[in-house]
Amino acid sequence: MAERPTVVAIGDSLTLGVGDGTQHPTGDVGWAAHTAYALGAAAFANLAENGTRARDLTRSQVAAAVAVHPDVVLASAGGNDVLRGDFDAAEVEQALRGALATLAAPRRRILVLTIDRIGLFDLLPSPVTAVMARRIAAANGAIVAAAHAAGATLVHGGAVFSDAGPRAWHIDRIHPSPLGHRRLAAAAVHELRADWPLVHPVPDPPRPPRVHARAWWLVRNGAPWAVKRSRDLIPQVARVVTHELLEERRAQRPVRA
Repeated sequence: MAERPTVVAIGDSLTLGVGDGTQHPTGDVGWAAHTAYALGAAAFANLAENGTRARDLTRSQVAAAVAVHPDVVLASAGGNDVLRGDFDAAEVEQALRGALATLAAPRRRILVLTIDRIGLFDLLPSPVTAVMARRIAAANGAIVAAAHAAGATLVHGGAVFSDAGPRAWHIDRIHPSPLGHRRLAAAAVHELRADWPLVHPVPDPPRPPRVHARAWWLVRNGAPWAVKRSRDLIPQVARVVTHELLEERRAQRPVRA
């Protein structure tokens, strides 16, 4: 085993680093980058992409990750799946199992995040919150099963966010804040420390943005995001919630003799 590991990251916007001080991350931002830094990585490649679903990992990222010959693989998936009308926890598990099986190799550590509730939905009516909470629980069940099958290590994102509190959320309440990303990195380093001792401390987060900076972000990034998502994500989530609530009501109707 090399003195310093080669680290590769795959997954979605969570691992790409969205929320770590910028909505469009560039450079060494995000929990995966902070983990690689803390481990003193000899090399780090972040292959994660916005919008990635579990089914996309093998199609677009796994082969490139294997080509890096990593000692450590950091991964996230499932968050985008729960927001889609065709969400299927069994499909998430199968896709993630396949990706992790391809990545598995002797003496290679694979670390997978489970996902927290999406904070944005806490602001919506309770039926919406309940539906999304069930979906996230199902996705996490799939992630845990796939990780166990591959012998991967888990970092439970919900527990990390619960310990960190509201400041763990970025302004958009979908992605981690700089603090949230660093807490995830600290949890990852803790799990990997037996094989790869800490070389550098996880860097401290910057100060939370002031009120005027938050307002500017909402004008520059939040409003355009909301307009875009009002045409795709929000209607899709509305259809998902409506469908599941109707199914619940049908299931609760008494059976006529």
